Amino acid sequence: MPNRVRSDSSTSSSNAQTSVAQPASERVDPKLLLAIVATGLMAFIGILTETMTNVLFPTLMEEFHIGTAMVQWLTTGYLLVVSIVTPLSSYLNHRFTLKTSFIAAVVLCIAGLLLASLAVNFPMLMIARILQGAGTGVALPLMFNIILEQSPRSRLGLLMGVGNMVCAIAPALGPTVGGVGVAAIGWRWMFAILIPFLVIAGIVGTMTIRQPRPTEHVHFHWAQLILLIAGFVAFVFALDRFGSAITALTANEHNAIGTLLLAIGLLVVSVAALVWFAVASKRSSDPLIHMGVLRSVPFRWHLLAYVMLEGVTIGFGYLIPNLSQLGFGATSTVAGLLILPGALLGAVLAPVGGALLDRFGPMRPILSTMALAIVGILLMLLLVRPSASVWMICVGYIAYMVGFSMAYPNTMTAGMSVIPASMQPDGNAMFSTFQQLAGAVGTTVMSICLGVAQAGRSITADKAAFAAATQRGGHVAFSVLLVVLLGAFLANIRAFAARRTA
Repeated sequence: MPNRVRSDSSTSSSNAQTSVAQPASERVDPKLLLAIVATGLMAFIGILTETMTNVLFPTLMEEFHIGTAMVQWLTTGYLLVVSIVTPLSSYLNHRFTLKTSFIAAVVLCIAGLLLASLAVNFPMLMIARILQGAGTGVALPLMFNIILEQSPRSRLGLLMGVGNMVCAIAPALGPTVGGVGVAAIGWRWMFAILIPFLVIAGIVGTMTIRQPRPTEHVHFHWAQLILLIAGFVAFVFALDRFGSAITALTANEHNAIGTLLLAIGLLVVSVAALVWFAVASKRSSDPLIHMGVLRSVPFRWHLLAYVMLEGVTIGFGYLIPNLSQLGFGATSTVAGLLILPGALLGAVLAPVGGALLDRFGPMRPILSTMALAIVGILLMLLLVRPSASVWMICVGYIAYMVGFSMAYPNTMTAGMSVIPASMQPDGNAMFSTFQQLAGAVGTTVMSICLGVAQAGRSITADKAAFAAATQRGGHVAFSVLLVVLLGAFLANIRAFAARRTA
């Protein structure tokens, strides 16, 4: 590697020395803070609507006369669009000014919210979600590019913690906002009320975002983008069809084998498209994403851990509202409030995790807080029983979010610190792209866990049996999330081992 990574002890020593006397160049410019706030607010609203929409599903199904399989695409489709647009961030970062990209993102997000608030049918609402996804796909990596390019090195952990707080807390707050808001003002106003905040973000960002380097005329590879789209879309559809096949097999339906073969075919298409994309990127002199960033062993393992952490949290955003309502009979308001305490604590502690990284290096803050997140899921597995109160979910979720909110941003910061500055836009694109894909996968997998358990039972015919089946599916889902989180923990351990030998 071009830059040898310092050990945690040396990092701690360096940061301790830096904290004694901060030179002017290491102070955070107020305009930089405002630029981060502006882009962060835009990304926050985009991600907030992602899980907010999950709580609106029953209302939307009734109003538009659609089923669960169709309404779920309001979230899954949105995440797919974000994951497709995000890889363009490296190209946009070189080709256009930061302010131009920011204004385009603001316009797309406002257009999406306005169209959603006026939607009279499902296709109109779906188009609105696509527009929002495109805007968020531009805004999210833009925020991290500004932090990585313009923040003082001694404050990178803290500012990355603030930026990642958006990714960690917005999806956690979504169910609370959706559950309380839909009962108070209706789902259309839930979208409309967010527009003024985007207008304010647009004004602040336009006034404070500066351009630290000249733009370049770089070639855009449409073929690579098409391959990436094919790979991501086929993968999410394959997971969806696998879930349908398992449900059909459980219910002894005649179309189960056909659905399973379709899922396998889609998975083959996905793998082929992504492999082709990787080969095309490697051969290109100016690819959409420089795959060379994956040559760094620590980067690869931190990226994997980050993606798994995101999948778990987005999975919770789907699981908790549905389990509490369908399994324990809670209202949409209660379902949203179950998430609120953990989300608020996470919002406070995310920057604290970054400050701990600045002082002690990445290993101890990341591994200790991930251990706490693991304890949180174990508490849910032990406490959430048929005879227990639904608020037991809240207890475990608080422990999970306290650990997650500090480990999650630091994992990205640790991964980005091991690659050269010239490759950081590509590394940022990698993190942001797979983060959104992980969200789509997490939602789909949790839907499969509940759907398989509920197969053959009807909430109208036998509500008690349906609730009991949902609770069993919820325990399976908790177990799946625990396994994924343990995998993320091991991935970070592997990354730190590679850093020590680098």
